[in-house]
Amino acid sequence: MRRQLSNRWLLAAVVLLVLLGACGGGDLDGDLDGEVELVPEGEDFFAILCFPAADGLLRCEPRAIPAAGSVEETAATIVQALIDGPGTAPVGGDPLDDEIFPVLPPSVRLQAFDLVNGVAYVDLTVARTGSALGFERPAMGLRDELLAVYSLVNSLTASNLGIERVVLMWNGEQRLTFAGHVDTSRPLLPDLDRNAEPAADL
Repeated sequence: MRRQLSNRWLLAAVVLLVLLGACGGGDLDGDLDGEVELVPEGEDFFAILCFPAADGLLRCEPRAIPAAGSVEETAATIVQALIDGPGTAPVGGDPLDDEIFPVLPPSVRLQAFDLVNGVAYVDLTVARTGSALGFERPAMGLRDELLAVYSLVNSLTASNLGIERVVLMWNGEQRLTFAGHVDTSRPLLPDLDRNAEPAADL
């Protein structure tokens, strides 16, 4: 009788595990798999890019970028597109406003990008060219710095890549401030009040 009872418990445990697996119950901690499905590599992925404007707000627009092989690579492409500047017309074909600017000075480069548990780690560097010593970070006023920070944060978190917060770094280190003013000592959440368009329009 005792053996029959233990066999029933074993059978019940096996059935429960099979049911959990079939229902997509995730791992043993109850965490769900956080993978984000991208379009096939090389096809257009529609990101939201937020560029600084002369009025001190961010102009956010959908922009087709080529999807890469992973979420990290696609997110890194978004950062590079922000660094490169507005450039071409957005989806829809209307010409870009002349008062929209690149996010960062042209000397800034993306050194590395990582994504861990919904937190994007964006590591920037300043290119050293010629005999110039270069700077660790570009010199920026408070307004330009705020626009640069939230251009990166708002764009990455709005682009449906599973990014919830952003850590901004320079040369492999997380600094107390981005360029002397804005606190970057912690992961940053988006600030939609800095967008010119209501979030619902995006």
